[in-house]
This record gives sequence, C-alpha cells and structure tokens, in this order.
Amino acid sequence: MRPILSTVSAIQVAVLYAAAAALAALPAITFYDVLVRYVFHTPTIWATEISIYLLQFLVFMTPGALLLDGNHLRVTFWIESRIGLTRRVTECIAALTILPYAGVLTWFGAAYTIRAFERGMLSPTLLQVPLWMVYVIVPAGGALLVLAVAQRCYGIICSEHGSEATR
Repeated sequence: MRPILSTVSAIQVAVLYAAAAALAALPAITFYDVLVRYVFHTPTIWATEISIYLLQFLVFMTPGALLLDGNHLRVTFWIESRIGLTRRVTECIAALTILPYAGVLTWFGAAYTIRAFERGMLSPTLLQVPLWMVYVIVPAGGALLVLAVAQRCYGIICSEHGSEATR
C-alpha cells in the first residue's frame, strides 16, 4: 500500500509545482499581452486562450493536492471542536462528502473528453487546439481528488492519534 500512497503523493506534489508555474505564468502572459497590444499595437493570438487553459488547470487539478495537505477550503468549526476518535471519524466523513463532486467531475468530464476526441473538436481560435487535450484536465483533476479522498481517509484511519490527518 505504501508504494501506491507515495506515488499518489508524488503526483499531487508535481501538480502543485505545475500549478505554481501556471500561477506565475498567468500575470506574465497578461502583462505581455497588454504590452504588445497597447504599446506595439500587435495583439497576440494566443495569450487569452493559454491563460484560460492555465486557469482551468489551476481550478481542476489542485483540489486533490490541497486536500492531502489539509489546505483546502472548508468549514472547520465543527471538526475542530472534536477530539480523539470522534474527530478522526468526523474528518473522514468530511473527506467522503467530496466523493459525489469528484465522481461527477470524473465521469462527465471523461465523457465530454471522449466526445471531443471522437469528433475531432478544435478550439474556435487561430491556435485550433484539440479540445480533448483541454477537457482531459477535468476528469484528471476529479480522479486525483478521488485518490486524495481515499488517501486522506486511509491516513486518518491508520494514524494512531489522527495528528497527520487533522492538520
């Protein structure tokens, strides 16, 4: 089980590094686009589209990694008022409530990605990016979120005091 957990953790860390790079690239791309558009009067054909794809990556790929680190957005007043086994059970239940959302992302995202691939859909811009390459971010992020929920619950169940799972 440890190799699987370490592989999932490594993937989630890689996603966080890629997200940090995307987050750094977004303002740089926007600055470049504004500069060439208004100073040199030569707008780019790619800046807006690439910015949208980077933002999509940030939104859909990072929740799993954030869940593993305990840095995801959540309401904690009820969980933090518990101790011991009650807190561990509450943490696990809270993590499991994410599964329907993650399942919908994975299932319908995969269906939409497959449809885009089969139909050869391209972005309606000059870049003509194959849209399946963009859409695959949604089910991939959903799958990473499902794996993160499983790993978090496993960590909560297996931890003696629940300390690593309740950061």
